[in-house]
Amino acid sequence: MKKFFFTVLMAVVGLVAFNAQADDKPIAASELPAPATEFIKQFAPATVTAAAVDDDFFRPDYKVYLSDGTAIEFRHNGTWEEVKNYNGVPTKVLPAAIAKYLETNYKGVAVTNISYDADDLDSYEVKLASRIELKFDRNGNFLTMEYDD
Repeated sequence: MKKFFFTVLMAVVGLVAFNAQADDKPIAASELPAPATEFIKQFAPATVTAAAVDDDFFRPDYKVYLSDGTAIEFRHNGTWEEVKNYNGVPTKVLPAAIAKYLETNYKGVAVTNISYDADDLDSYEVKLASRIELKFDRNGNFLTMEYDD
């Protein structure tokens, strides 16, 4: 019985130690993967004010904060996963088909968040300033709409 409790205790301590290592660590912008650096150039003249790596054991993810209030999350390989800016995400960073759909159906409404979920059938989720959430497939074809109350 003592062995069992000791084993459980060691497992818990190990998990806590493992999770403590997975905290965000500040890094220089120059340490970001090349695709992330290229993506950030689209936000010029905004500059990187802070960058961090979630030093996950298997795949580190990156977070970048820009001087214009934009927050970007990147996957381990430098592809963007989420872009947030409550003043509006620049339409030039949106996939072309999604930008065209928004121009046609929601002209003048700012995009406050766009996320790409490679684990959910390669889908995009777009949140608008009007509190409408839109979902698109990997090709930018509209799928669903919800009102976020």
